Amino acid sequence: MRANPVRQKIAAGQAALGPLLQEIPDSLELVEFFGHAGFDFVIIDGEHGGVHAERARDVARAADAAGICALARVPDADPVRILSFLDSGIQGIILAHCKSADDAEALVRATKYPPRGIRGAASGSRAAQYGYHGAAQARDLVESFDRETLCLGLIEDEVAIDQVGAMLKVDGFDGCFLGAGDLSLSMGLEYYGRQPSHPEVQKLIDRVRDETLAAGKLVMAPSGTGAGAKALIDQGVQMVVLQFGQFFRTACDTYLNAARGQ
Repeated sequence: MRANPVRQKIAAGQAALGPLLQEIPDSLELVEFFGHAGFDFVIIDGEHGGVHAERARDVARAADAAGICALARVPDADPVRILSFLDSGIQGIILAHCKSADDAEALVRATKYPPRGIRGAASGSRAAQYGYHGAAQARDLVESFDRETLCLGLIEDEVAIDQVGAMLKVDGFDGCFLGAGDLSLSMGLEYYGRQPSHPEVQKLIDRVRDETLAAGKLVMAPSGTGAGAKALIDQGVQMVVLQFGQFFRTACDTYLNAARGQ
């Protein structure tokens, strides 16, 4: 497995940035475009975007060509689904609605090889260079997969907040993705009224961020603007997710309003 560009960037003391491709979930050209633009990763969406493992192989190939990391958001910790994504060459898994240490443990077990996990070996997979690594390198290959693959939990439920500390103690669990949108819904607030920015929601988001950073783990958080991304980085966030839909809609509105003199 090639070195994970996100881990390399963070190890060098820099934040990694990349889009969540939800609205346009599996455009290979868009993956390459973001790579050439200078982003560090893309997230394909196996939850809301409906991207399946067979398409993930092409996305991973496009990410490799552009020198960036491909991650996948999954709706559950099903080891069969996760294995399919990883064998395609995806370098990290984000578990949606991660609510407990048991969820974090299930994610890690599905992602790591024995003895830590239950991931099955496929020496002829795309991720394993179709078997051309050689028998003598098999152990090194397994160790590199375990070392380089990212395991992140999306914290987007009120019941998960008090469980974050236990999640962060799970060996192999890399950190938390802060999900204010669904968190606001779980708190009984109206998402489409822009309640993700509600002070009570932000209070919980700040709590998870600070707890995760204090544990020496990774924090991923979304922003649709460069200024917002800079603010997150200044707070210590190591991975910033471009909210592609928000970004693209803003760009379209700006262009059309200027063109029409509005």
